[in-house]
Amino acid sequence: MSASSYLRGILAREAVDAGMQSPLRHLEAAVDGICRRWAGRHLLEVYPTGAFEKGTANRSGIAIDFLVSLSPAANYSMPDVHETLFEALGEAALDPVRRNVSLAVKMEGIAVDIVPARRVALTTDEHVLFSRRTGKTFTTNPTQHVLDAIACGRREEIRILKLWRDQQGLDLPSFNLELAVLAALRRRPIGELSDNVWAVFGYLDGLFSARSLLDPANANNIVSDQMTAAQKDMVRKAAQYARAGRSWQEIIG
Repeated sequence: MSASSYLRGILAREAVDAGMQSPLRHLEAAVDGICRRWAGRHLLEVYPTGAFEKGTANRSGIAIDFLVSLSPAANYSMPDVHETLFEALGEAALDPVRRNVSLAVKMEGIAVDIVPARRVALTTDEHVLFSRRTGKTFTTNPTQHVLDAIACGRREEIRILKLWRDQQGLDLPSFNLELAVLAALRRRPIGELSDNVWAVFGYLDGLFSARSLLDPANANNIVSDQMTAAQKDMVRKAAQYARAGRSWQEIIG
């Protein structure tokens, strides 16, 4: 069996049902109901986003993200938005946990990340989000992120690297990982899975710590600043270990 065949076998094992009848999509109505009671007239819509919509989710790390799109007229500070939504989720007995840009809950045994965001204008998909890591707001376009991931031709590599990250216990946010994969494979052919994953390990070992990763929807948003130097160094060491003559079975299983 070739290395790429081995890795694609893992991807088949980790496949996620993202169809319209997927059980994960059925949670949207429940999230919408809670958020509508919380935000009232300021809620525009709730919809799936993140890895589930991008097609980069894996079964072993299954979760679904919902973007809670608030009206531009919702003139509240984004930290206050997070706190009041946190309280609303607590009142709904969902035991929320604060994450970087989201609030994490369990619904029907499924991990759900709820991302509150304020739309910049009704004519755009750009939203203002709050980062707990930096304590600052930033503007980005989650819809563009989804479309970019679908069109990039690198979803296999992203999924393999996510599995590797999870199995290594690395604190490497998914968006940082996605951008690193795209940077590493910019000039490489589509479809050469094992060679491409190996090239990503090389990038993580050599350039990841030093290079800035910019949000393609807003170049002023330096995504790599979401990680500390220590976190980046742990990624570098793990990638270096993977490249030190390990078999694929040892690198990822």
